[in-house]
Amino acid sequence: MAATDRIHGYKGDVKADKTGGATAVSLASVNAWSASFATQKTNVTCFNDPNLVYVQGLPDIKGSLAGYWDKTDRTVFEVAFGFVAAMLELYPSSLDPTYYWNGLAWLDAAIDVKVDGAVTIKSDFVAAGPWEMLPAPTVLARRAA
Repeated sequence: MAATDRIHGYKGDVKADKTGGATAVSLASVNAWSASFATQKTNVTCFNDPNLVYVQGLPDIKGSLAGYWDKTDRTVFEVAFGFVAAMLELYPSSLDPTYYWNGLAWLDAAIDVKVDGAVTIKSDFVAAGPWEMLPAPTVLARRAA
């Protein structure tokens, strides 16, 4: 990988469709997101194994969003109070919108109001259905086979 392939996070983006559909729009005033795709590991160590041995299960997709309160975009809170999983799209950079992760997600929401700071919001999410990475890496195609 060349150093020029590395990017700065200032152009990241989070899009959501609170109906769970495919018409995701950028969330207002979000300034951070993180995602974890850690896989389930099960210990299958047997007598006489020289070390612990594990098998890998499914990815446990979850993450968080953060930003500032914006009364014109209450999507995160509407999803958290509702009963429909949102379609999330997570972009490392809007300058290269062909690279992103997406899938259905359940969102929680929190708001933090302080006398000496901006009103901030936070949302944790977990997968509510299948997720994908686009463009799809070849390892995902092999796993699905």
